[in-house]
Amino acid sequence: MPEPAGRGAGLAVRGLTVRFGGAVAVDGLDLDVPRGRITGLIGPNGAGKTTTFNACTGLTRPSEGMVSLDGHDITVAPPQQRARLGLGRTFQRMKLFESSSVGTNVALGREALMAGGNPWRHLRQPRRDRRAIAAAAAEALALCGISPLADVPVADLSTGQRRLVELARVVAGGFSLLLLDEPSSGLDVSETDDFGRVLEQLVGERGVGILLVEHDMRLVMSVCAWLHVIDFGRPIFQGTAEETQGSATVQAAYLGAVA
Repeated sequence: MPEPAGRGAGLAVRGLTVRFGGAVAVDGLDLDVPRGRITGLIGPNGAGKTTTFNACTGLTRPSEGMVSLDGHDITVAPPQQRARLGLGRTFQRMKLFESSSVGTNVALGREALMAGGNPWRHLRQPRRDRRAIAAAAAEALALCGISPLADVPVADLSTGQRRLVELARVVAGGFSLLLLDEPSSGLDVSETDDFGRVLEQLVGERGVGILLVEHDMRLVMSVCAWLHVIDFGRPIFQGTAEETQGSATVQAAYLGAVA
C-alpha cells in the first residue's frame, strides 16, 4: 500500500503519461512527494525519470494525467508559474556561470524568482529586494556549507563544490519542493556523504520536500524515506528503502544491474 501523503501538501502526480510520437516515455505514473521527506525516483537509464521531471516542471506537456502542487492543478501551467508556487529543480548537467563568483550564482536563485515575468525588475531593483536577495543567498550558502567560497569564481571549484553551489542556488529561491536530477554525479564517496547530509539538513530545517533521481544507490538508500521505481516508463514498485532492496521485481529490473 502507498504511504499516505499530507493533505494537499507537496507534489502529486496521477496517471502521468508522456508520448513522443508513437513512443511512450512515461506510462500511467502515480507518485506523491510530500514536504518534510526525501522521496526517490529510480530506475534504469531510459526509464522515464527525466521525462517525469520535465512534465512536473512544465518543460514537457503530459499526454494524459495530472500534476498538482499543494492542491493546485499545474498540469498545463508554464514553468515560471510553477516556480512561483514553490517548485524548484536542478539538472543532470550543471548550469552555472563559470566566470561569476559562487555568491553571485547563488543569489540568482532568489533574484530570478523575484523578477518573475518582469525583466525591468532586474534593472531597477528596490533596496528591499537587494536586501532580501543578499539574505537568501547568505542563508543558502551557510546551509550548504560553502560560505567561505562566496567570493571564489565557479571556474576554480571542484565538481563536488559546484554541485553544492547548484543546490544552494535552488535553495536560495525559497522553493518548498525540489526536484534534483542526479545531483551526486561526478562526486567521490566523501563528497556524496557530505551532499547527503546537506539534503537531510535541508529537509529537517526547512521542511521542504525533495524528489531525488539518482543512480548512486548508497546515497538513495541512506536518505530516501520512500522510493518509486519505474522501468520502461511504467511504475513497478514503491516502498521503503529496505522494502525496495528486498524486492525481487526491483532486483531483476534495476538493482541487480547496478549492484
